Amino acid sequence: MHDRISSDINAALKRGDKATAEALRLLKSAFMNTRIAAGHELDDVESEKLIRKEIKSRIEARDIFAANDRQEQAGKEEFERSVYATYVPEQLSEADINTLVTTAAAEAGADAGFAQIMPLVMKAAAGKADGKLVADRVKAFLEGKS
Repeated sequence: MHDRISSDINAALKRGDKATAEALRLLKSAFMNTRIAAGHELDDVESEKLIRKEIKSRIEARDIFAANDRQEQAGKEEFERSVYATYVPEQLSEADINTLVTTAAAEAGADAGFAQIMPLVMKAAAGKADGKLVADRVKAFLEGKS
């Protein structure tokens, strides 16, 4: 993953796309900092986890900037998020998550609560769903059930 990002930085620079190159440099820096902190090269799972963390960080920053009427900065954060998203598999849709919740609830039993259903859904999603969205869908399912 690290090599792909380095080569994409060079490609962006060659085509004069400074914004993409800068976004990828930030991601490369996050990779290097994480690698140093971990004391070893990152495997694919760790790399994907790092990229998802950076995406989540960009989403949070975008939302804060937008709420404070700083549209230019919010746009920059959204752009970086979109660049990073190309390096990870697509997230599950809300409908797919709802299906996983229904399946997990049936598996957990009629008296199952949030604490029993949530881990089953997260395991089934296998990193392809945002935990906050899953939690919201599980809560909505449980509210509709009662």
